[in-house]
Amino acid sequence: MAYVLDTSALITYLYDEPEADRVEVVLRQPDSLLVPFMTVMETRYVLQRAFPPSRVGQIIETLRSCGVSIIESNPAWGVVAADVKTRGGLSLGDAWIAALALMHDAELLHNDPEFDHVEGLRAIRLR
Repeated sequence: MAYVLDTSALITYLYDEPEADRVEVVLRQPDSLLVPFMTVMETRYVLQRAFPPSRVGQIIETLRSCGVSIIESNPAWGVVAADVKTRGGLSLGDAWIAALALMHDAELLHNDPEFDHVEGLRAIRLR
């Protein structure tokens, strides 16, 4: 089983919020985990509101050093993201994230009710 992390799931883990342990279980399976570039970017700007840039860089680098695959954009993914965005109900970032999960038939780990309405998306919704 492959997993995709939404920003909300990664923030849940980083801030040790309820269900952070469920995210940690997935993070301990780096060979099965896909982290979209958009999740990293959104996480970076959320963290930069609370921490100095040097600390944010350390946190992101720790994520990379754990063996997590951070997936960068490509044209095929862009086409699927546009299709997901066209269906409505998602922000641009969430459309990219959902599209990656759909493309890889992966489960999306998230805490965002907007994903509940994406047709064909397999998801684990955190509280």
